[in-house]
Order: sequence, then C-alpha cells, then structure tokens
Amino acid sequence: MSDTIDGILGIPFLYLALVGVGIVDVALFRGLTADYITLFRRSERNALIRGMLTVLGAGLLVLLLNAIADNSPPDAPVRGGMQLLSVLILLMLSLAFLLGYGALAWRLGERVLLTFGVAAPNPGWCVLVASLLILSVAWIPVFGWALGLYWIILAVGVVMQRLMENTTEPASEGN
Repeated sequence: MSDTIDGILGIPFLYLALVGVGIVDVALFRGLTADYITLFRRSERNALIRGMLTVLGAGLLVLLLNAIADNSPPDAPVRGGMQLLSVLILLMLSLAFLLGYGALAWRLGERVLLTFGVAAPNPGWCVLVASLLILSVAWIPVFGWALGLYWIILAVGVVMQRLMENTTEPASEGN
C-alpha cells in the first residue's frame, strides 16, 4: 500500500521539480537560456548529434571506469578513484541536462502554445506546459521512452554545442 502511495505522490513532485528547474533556468540564467533557444532555432540537428556523442561517450567512459574498478583488487585505492570518476561524469551529464532543460521546455512549450493559438507565450507558461507534456509522454511504454531520451539528448546537446562554439570562436576570429 505504501509503494502505491509513494508512486502516486512521486509524479506530482517530479512535475514540480521539473517546473522548478525550468523556471529557475529561465529566470536566473535568462541570457544563457536565450542562447540555447537561439541554438535550437538555428540547428537542432547539430545539438542532437553533439548530445548523442556526449551521452554515448560518457556512457562508455562510465562503463570503462566501472570495469577497471571491478577488476582491481578490493584494497587498491584506484578502485575508489574510478568509482568516484564515474559518479562525477554522471553528475556532469546530469548538470548539462538540467542547464539545457529550461531552454528545451521553453522551446517545446512555445511550440505547443503557438499551436493552440497563444500569440506571445510567456516563458513561465511555456515551461509549465512543456513539463506536463514531457511527463505525460514519457510514461508511454516504447514511443514515450524514445521521445524522452530524444529530449534528454537534445538538452545535453545544446549545452555541449554552446560550450563548443565558445571555445572555437576565438580561434576562428584570429584567422
């Protein structure tokens, strides 16, 4: 009985957490989120490719580090170091998702609200609508999981795309 109640209460709390993250992204990091939105509008495919490469690379690196940790002697200090590196990589990937989530929710919510005839949607409403849409669709067994993974990869990819563009811009300006 307790597991059922926990599951029922978990969904609204997950929704509130996603809305909170999205609104904090939009409110506190307005310029950064606007940059991400511009990157979405300019080249969503590039963000998707960079996101796929980042998620696959991080996943492979975590698997490799865990394999090294599992095959090392139990008392070796390298074992704990490899596990710590795995956790740090997963935390960095999660942070990239959380940074990109506000822009993803803003863009997705804006598309939904424009489809329903809202002339100039407010970013806060966009995040509320998109978070509800994302949670509703992600529960659908196969299609929803794939779409949820697509959105996660896209959010990570736009963060990575902005990071890569910032590091390559000074080199191209000098030529």
